Amino acid sequence: MLNIKLDDLELVKREDKDGVILETRSIINVTLSNRRQVYEIKVPGYDGSVFQDFGRYPVTIVVEGLLTGPNSKNTFKDLSSKFRLGKPVQFVSDIPSITEVSEVVIESFRAAIVSSSPTSYWYILVLKEHKSVKQEEKEAPSQEETAKEETESMIKEVYDMIRKEKGK
Repeated sequence: MLNIKLDDLELVKREDKDGVILETRSIINVTLSNRRQVYEIKVPGYDGSVFQDFGRYPVTIVVEGLLTGPNSKNTFKDLSSKFRLGKPVQFVSDIPSITEVSEVVIESFRAAIVSSSPTSYWYILVLKEHKSVKQEEKEAPSQEETAKEETESMIKEVYDMIRKEKGK
């Protein structure tokens, strides 16, 4: 079974009490957009190129769902309020290609009441992966010692060449 959860709100769930279905949340369709940042670098004087992979762009997830039952209005309001806040929310899914996505921002939320039932809502959520800046950039290791050794080695080579030229 497909599971997606936004903060504490499960998008696939059935809630019943004493044999009466209070709410059914279902997902009709999920669409993913996941691209990588790969650049071709042409090397002057060579026929070939070098390709560098800079990782992937944030994943876009489009979820189409249906809420039905007397309690569906509350879930609809919860989804709507999460959208209006415009802040990142925790994201959990068992879809293999997006299990590493842990936070999303709800970019778009569209909904409509299903005409055959006033307690049924159809919705589309557009979610964009959000990556919190948690790690501070580490300072690059010093290359001073290596540069000093290489410079001294080059100076020695130049002196050796000069001595040989003088000795001729």
